[in-house]
Amino acid sequence: MNKNLFFLKNIFFTLLCSFFFNYCSDNSSEIEYVRGVRNGDFKARIVVDSSTIYRNNRNNGELSVDINYRAVLLDKDIDSLEWLFPNGNPPNEKETMSTSVNYSNYGKYISKLVLTKVDTVNLNSILSYKDTIEISRPVEIVFKESKWDSYISSDESNWGVLPNSQNVIIKENQIFDESTPSLTSAAFSGFMDQRLKFSIEYKLTYKNYLENIATSNPKLEILIDDLKAFGVSRVTNDTYFTQDFYVNNLSDFNFIIKKYPALSVSEWQLSITDSGTLVADVEIYNLVNQNRLIGYLDLTDSTTSSATSSFNAILKTTSNGNEFNFGISLGQTIVLDGDAIQIEPGNIYKIIFNLEDGLPNSYQIINDKFTNVPITLEENEYYLDATIRRLYINID
Repeated sequence: MNKNLFFLKNIFFTLLCSFFFNYCSDNSSEIEYVRGVRNGDFKARIVVDSSTIYRNNRNNGELSVDINYRAVLLDKDIDSLEWLFPNGNPPNEKETMSTSVNYSNYGKYISKLVLTKVDTVNLNSILSYKDTIEISRPVEIVFKESKWDSYISSDESNWGVLPNSQNVIIKENQIFDESTPSLTSAAFSGFMDQRLKFSIEYKLTYKNYLENIATSNPKLEILIDDLKAFGVSRVTNDTYFTQDFYVNNLSDFNFIIKKYPALSVSEWQLSITDSGTLVADVEIYNLVNQNRLIGYLDLTDSTTSSATSSFNAILKTTSNGNEFNFGISLGQTIVLDGDAIQIEPGNIYKIIFNLEDGLPNSYQIINDKFTNVPITLEENEYYLDATIRRLYINID
C-alpha cells in the first residue's frame, strides 16, 4: 500500500467524520451518530532481515545495530498501519510498509504491527476494526567473541589466536616455574545490572596422555570477576564440550579464563650418584593439584665405575634449613633417610613418586626397554592444551 492511498483514505475518513458530526449536531433528535472500535482478524506478517544479530562490542552502552523491517499484508483494504518498536529508535512508525530501527543494547526485541480497517457502510455509524500482529520470532542481538587477540594474558607466548579469530588455544610448551595457573581476561561494561546467559565451547588435549590417570583436580576454570562460573577437572581428550551458565545482576565485569599447568617445577630433586660421586641432580616436577611427582632420567650416555653396575638415586628436599632424603627400604616403600634407589645406567627412565600428606610413600620406575618413555619434556603425557571457541553472551 503506497502513502498516497493512505493519504487519500485519511482525508476521506476525516471529511466523513466531520460530515457525520455536523449532521448529527443539527439533527440530533432524528439520527444517532455511532463510532466504535472492534477486534479485527487480519492476516499479515512481519519480515526482518535477520532474527539473530551477532556483535562483538564488549561495551553494551556503545552498541548500535540497525534492523530493517517490512510488512506483508495478506488482507486487502487495510486503511491504516502503525509499527511499534519497544526500546527501539524510533519507538513507532506510521503508514509505511517498511522501515529501519536502531537498537542500542544487546537483548530480545519484539515488534508489533497495528492494522486498522474502517467500515462506513451504514450512514449512522463508523466502525474501526483493529488487529495487532506480533513478530513470530523476536529479534535478538547477541554478543559473540571474535577479538580473542585483545585479551590480556599472563602468558602471552602461549595464548594463540587462530587466523579465523574465532578460536584460541592456550598452549603448554614449557615447564612452569610456579604452580599458579595462567590468567587471561577481558573487561565488559554497560550491561545495566541484567541477568546474563553465557555459553562457551572448550576442549582439553593431552600430549601422549595416560588414559588410566584421572583426577578430580581443576584443569580449566572460567570466572566472572571473583565468582567461579564453572571448572573442568576430568578430561575427555580432544573432545569439544559446551558449557552454559547464568549470572545475575551484571553491569561491569571481567571475564577470566584460568588454565592450570600440567607440570610445575618442584622443590624436590633426585640426586644421582656413582660410587658416592654426584653424577647429576635431576629436576622433579609436580603434577599440579595431584599427589604425584614426576622425573625424567636420560642415562644413555652414562658409564659406571668398575666397582658398581648401578647408580644410586635419592629423592631429597630442603625445608627450614633441614634436608630430607627418601630412598628405598623394602619393596616399593620409600622411607625417610632410607637406602638409595638403584638405577641402571645406559637407559631412559621415567620415575613417578606417589605422595601421602605431602611425603613420598611409593614410586614407580618406567624403563624404555618395556614401554615408550618420553625423551623430552615437550612430549610427555602430562602436557595439556586448552582450546576455547564460540563464546556467546545473551540477555536472559
